[in-house]
Amino acid sequence: MSIANFIIFLAFLSIFAFGVNAQQSKYPSEMDGFKFFGEGKLSGLELGTSSREDVQKIFGQTCETKCDYDKEWTISFEYFNDIWIKESRDEKGEKLTYLLDSKYLGSVRTIRIYPKNRIPLGDASFPTLFRRLITTSTTDTRSGKSRMTVNDAFQDSDGLSYKIYSRTNYDDIKSRNETIYQKGDLVFVGYEITKENQRNMFVLQK
Repeated sequence: MSIANFIIFLAFLSIFAFGVNAQQSKYPSEMDGFKFFGEGKLSGLELGTSSREDVQKIFGQTCETKCDYDKEWTISFEYFNDIWIKESRDEKGEKLTYLLDSKYLGSVRTIRIYPKNRIPLGDASFPTLFRRLITTSTTDTRSGKSRMTVNDAFQDSDGLSYKIYSRTNYDDIKSRNETIYQKGDLVFVGYEITKENQRNMFVLQK
């Protein structure tokens, strides 16, 4: 093999390896047993690109926003249904308005996968590349009393997150119509577009 052909061969191998690595590293931090993109049905989807039709090809015509992933999991999808508007200021203090590029309308924005049964993860050790955030949400109960729920969210830089139930101020109320978690239970596995990538999806209006 000539030197020129050898260089071309090495270049081909590099391109091939890069392509394989890129395909495999969409969410490289997925935990074992929760590889819905790496080894599951979501491998053919891409946030910001895939449409409702793409979702329905995998999960059936009746699946648009929520359906069964399988007998153990429920999956939900959110889409870019409207043109989003973001505003900021330049160095002169003048207002800048950005609009979501219309080519992203209808594409998948967020995916969440919920366990149908309890999955305790309180003792799970997340790598340091995950940052821990404390999230809160408030809902009204049938009695009229507001319930605040506190969860721990472990997020990586690729948009993967694991939300873990922590506590609520209303744990003594039991309802047949809502899931009752125990401390450390997995609430959902989430996939979303990172803020850095979202910035590239907006166009400055002049």
